[in-house]
Amino acid sequence: MKLVPDPPETPARFDRAPPVVEHEMVWDGVDAGADVEVPAHVADLDLRECRWTGADLSGREFTGLRARDTRFVHCDLSGAVLDDAVLRRVTFTDCRLTGASFAGAQLDDVRITDCSADLTAFRMARATATLVEGTSLHGADLYSLTAVDCAFLRCDLGEASFHEARMAGTRLHGSTLDDVRGAMSLAGTRISADQLVPLGVALLGVLGVEVTEA
Repeated sequence: MKLVPDPPETPARFDRAPPVVEHEMVWDGVDAGADVEVPAHVADLDLRECRWTGADLSGREFTGLRARDTRFVHCDLSGAVLDDAVLRRVTFTDCRLTGASFAGAQLDDVRITDCSADLTAFRMARATATLVEGTSLHGADLYSLTAVDCAFLRCDLGEASFHEARMAGTRLHGSTLDDVRGAMSLAGTRISADQLVPLGVALLGVLGVEVTEA
């Protein structure tokens, strides 16, 4: 099992980002900041060995996004749509991902650290060697997520939906599992002893078992 994603391979020196993001742009070795103008919809943006810091990308729709060896740092992607994105060796550090959508996305060697990602959707996404740590995913939608060599460590997964997800082998140590939905889809995951009670309660609810006085 791969325990840690491969980190992005970024250059020693970056080029400056263009002032405005346009459709079908290719950024190669670009360092972008908060001053870059991003329209409401961007199609076929290709990021290669880039760093994007402090950007307000909230509510933006990215169709056909491809990112390789790229770091997002202190960015606001709340409500952003990244459906069907292809992300390889990408990191999100201290970012806002609340309500973002990664539906159908391919995540390979992705690391999400110290982010807020409540209600984020990973519906039908495919993740390999992806590590999410120290991140709030309360109420997240992981319907039909396929996870291979993945981990959610020290995360808030309370009320998250795992219906029809394939999570065997996924590590969930240190994460909150209160009131998760689709608990049966967590078959084969790895948890710690202190997570037995909340996950057990969720499983009993799926099985229709009631705890009563008589």
